[in-house]
Amino acid sequence: MSKGHNDTDEVVFDSLESVTHGAVVNGSGVLAQRVLQFLVNFALTQGLTVALFGVYSLGDRILRILGRFSPLGADQSAVRFLPEYSDSARRNRILGIAYLTAGVASGLIAVGLFVSAPRINAITIDQPEFVGVLRLFAVMLPAFTFVRLSAHVFRALELVESQTLLWRVGVPAARLVAILVAFALGYSVLGIVGAITVAMTVLAALSLGLVHSGTGLRARRPTVADTREFYNHSLPTAASRVGEILRSRVDVLLVGWLLTADAAGIYNLSLFLTGFIALPLAAFNSQFPAVASDLYSDGEHGAVQSTYSTVTRWVVTATLPLALISFVYRVELLDIFGAAYTRGSTVVAVFVLGRLVGSVVGATGWLLLMTDHQYLRMVNSWVLGVLNIGLSYYLLVEYGLVGAALGTAGSLAVVNVLRLAQLWYLEGFQPFTREYGKPVAAAVGMATAMVAVRPLLEGGVLLVVGSIAGLTVYVALLVALDIESRDYRLFAALFEQYRPGGSVQINRRSD
Repeated sequence: MSKGHNDTDEVVFDSLESVTHGAVVNGSGVLAQRVLQFLVNFALTQGLTVALFGVYSLGDRILRILGRFSPLGADQSAVRFLPEYSDSARRNRILGIAYLTAGVASGLIAVGLFVSAPRINAITIDQPEFVGVLRLFAVMLPAFTFVRLSAHVFRALELVESQTLLWRVGVPAARLVAILVAFALGYSVLGIVGAITVAMTVLAALSLGLVHSGTGLRARRPTVADTREFYNHSLPTAASRVGEILRSRVDVLLVGWLLTADAAGIYNLSLFLTGFIALPLAAFNSQFPAVASDLYSDGEHGAVQSTYSTVTRWVVTATLPLALISFVYRVELLDIFGAAYTRGSTVVAVFVLGRLVGSVVGATGWLLLMTDHQYLRMVNSWVLGVLNIGLSYYLLVEYGLVGAALGTAGSLAVVNVLRLAQLWYLEGFQPFTREYGKPVAAAVGMATAMVAVRPLLEGGVLLVVGSIAGLTVYVALLVALDIESRDYRLFAALFEQYRPGGSVQINRRSD
């Protein structure tokens, strides 16, 4: 993204071009990631019983929960500071403190998980295989953390191709290969997790080599001033992560504690399927935080607002059809994995609504971080996290799996609306314009077409034909309602760059 423009429109266009290039590359990666994750879950549900799938999925969910905290905020702080500094020596020092922090923190957490595995098993699903599974995931945690941090380093430097290859494709591909090898050797759940641990360790070593060769940076010992500035950002960010876990992931732990291994498997599969709805937001968020940090540091607040609004409208436009397919045909989707999993249809419906709210408001959490409101974000996460524990516990006891989903989806919606209000009040940023009405109107037409097809077909045929019919109506209505002139200009530029024989030259910030 070039600097020094006096014309805000050109600055915004350059920003959108960078963000959209990131979305194209990372979106392709996210799609590949979801497909690979789908294959992982399909292989596991076909090769394991529902109870053993629950053992694996609960252990994997605990790994992912701890993996969000184990870098101690170093991953997001790298995204905040690496774009700001043009001095390579200072970048090297930031890289050094980031990897040191992640290594020490993840190692200590891994030891704690390894030691406490029997106790966790006793108070949750109480399955004999779960202790070994948890301990293997504990061994995997430092490697998982280093891969995550390396991906965020690439993200900070707008090396979206490397980020996508490592995190979006590399991690699920390594898991899938490990699972298939384990099944071929006749292993069950313990052997599967052991194979994944080996694969993740190899990938972590490769990620460090990629950072070394792909960025030109070398981790160096930080100064006291660097350390103070880094931890002033990373520690509240890590604390925010704990609050986010309490707010958005405590349901998984409560399901494992209060219900059965079968219920944990059904719940985690439902949670996975609705993850497809977040694909557009994840794609656009690959580059948007670094771009927003760069613009904000340059005082281009008007450009941040315009970029945020346009990107969020695109996210909503891409999210609505995914949400409708997941909602209207949720039973057919779950039935792909087996009739036993269709018990999660109401859970899917609740999660669809919660994820949709998150996409409608856009990257509120990232914008609070990139505009130096990390302490406010931390308070948000903790207050809502504590409230969510009590709410999720009560709803789970009263309503079972659906209650757990209601607690998590509800807290997700509340925190996104709260962040939006704070961002609007503190910085004047909010994404909504009257142009939002176009994708909403097109979504109404799509839903009508999908429901109309339902009496005529059933099963997988209904899922495929109904989705195609709905998408056709959706696109036709969007075209009929007209596309924004800036959108046409940007998509024309991107088409020119991505067409066969074209040259992909995306504007990035100059150091």
